[in-house]
Amino acid sequence: MQVEIVGEIASLKDRFPPGRSKAFEKASESQVLSDFRAALSGRDSSFHVQDSIVGFPGRSGEFQGACVGQFIIVFRRLDLSGNRSLYSMLSQMLQGLLKEKSSSDALFAKLCVTAPATEDARAPELCLVLQLEAIGTTPEQAEVRWSLGLVHVQEALISASRLLRQHLAKTGV
Repeated sequence: MQVEIVGEIASLKDRFPPGRSKAFEKASESQVLSDFRAALSGRDSSFHVQDSIVGFPGRSGEFQGACVGQFIIVFRRLDLSGNRSLYSMLSQMLQGLLKEKSSSDALFAKLCVTAPATEDARAPELCLVLQLEAIGTTPEQAEVRWSLGLVHVQEALISASRLLRQHLAKTGV
């Protein structure tokens, strides 16, 4: 997996029209995506998925498929929500863990620490935007690769959660 920490990631919601296609509906009903959300809501996770969008941007008739998803991840603890250094530490941990977990050259991840693009007044001050994209010779192959990549992301986030808890315990936060 190619993993890059960037200064900005364009919202996929801007890239895809508000009237979502069947591809978006199918992607949002994915078992892997449900498992991902459940794992991040679980006891082992220090994070929460604030928002997400997943879809298949390839047009029918193209020989190559693509599947892309974008997740807005925040700390569950509100007292950590504005801590840029923790978010930066998280993104660096994830970069290392994801490179370690997957050697696929068909998976691409981008990580960005930024203020959330949300209208919710209760939104945290910062968030981690994680974008995962997979390509394949067919849309189905891209979807399978993306699903496997999301499992790696889930495992990396749970590992990073444990590491951050240890770090916070040592620093007394």
